[in-house]
Amino acid sequence: LMMVAGDHANNDMAGDEPDSFKSQLQAEGFKVNTYIHGLGENAAVQKLFVERANDSWDALQAK
Repeated sequence: LMMVAGDHANNDMAGDEPDSFKSQLQAEGFKVNTYIHGLGENAAVQKLFVERANDSWDALQAK
């Protein structure tokens, strides 16, 4: 699970190079559709991240 989809996702996982995950799966006969987005682009995940950060800050301030 990644917050952002960067170089690793674009190249190593979904790239056209023969050693990418996508290419290896295609070589085995799988149809591969890539969706290159990180969890950080999801509004619900963003909201949860901020809520947890605020909860953590509040807990630190209470000490």
